[in-house]
Amino acid sequence: MKKIAIGLVAVIGLTSALTGCSNPPSEKSQTEQKQAVQQETIKATDQKTVKLGDHVDFLGLIITFEKATYLENDKGVKNSVMKIDMKVENKSAASRGFTTIDMEIKDSKGKKLAIYPGENLGEKIKPGKSISGSGYFTVNGNGPYTITYKDQDSDKKASWEVEVK
Repeated sequence: MKKIAIGLVAVIGLTSALTGCSNPPSEKSQTEQKQAVQQETIKATDQKTVKLGDHVDFLGLIITFEKATYLENDKGVKNSVMKIDMKVENKSAASRGFTTIDMEIKDSKGKKLAIYPGENLGEKIKPGKSISGSGYFTVNGNGPYTITYKDQDSDKKASWEVEVK
């Protein structure tokens, strides 16, 4: 019985010692990680055109265009519709709305193009939540395209240059 008690005390002591020796993430490394994420986010401004993959901040509404692909339209015409996959995060304290209808797309010649009817992303996003989906645009082969989004809550604007490869 005495051997079992000594063994039990040894196991508990060893477990406590190993737990105490583990290296929890330091506050400094956590701060550095948060700063790295913040550095990757670009403030919405109409003076700069951003690219696919850039995170753009519209006063807490973070929009990222992730990927662009060509599709055929409902009449079978290839490469006549551009699909933009996107993620929208709400890091603000209030619910925010987002819809692809607030986007304007222009071709390389400055011609305004239409939003293609489909299941375009659009909904109200609660604080701390994110949505993912796609926007569809009728295109004419005159890329690269410029997509401009104007946030209705803040009147901030940003433009993405999108070229489908």
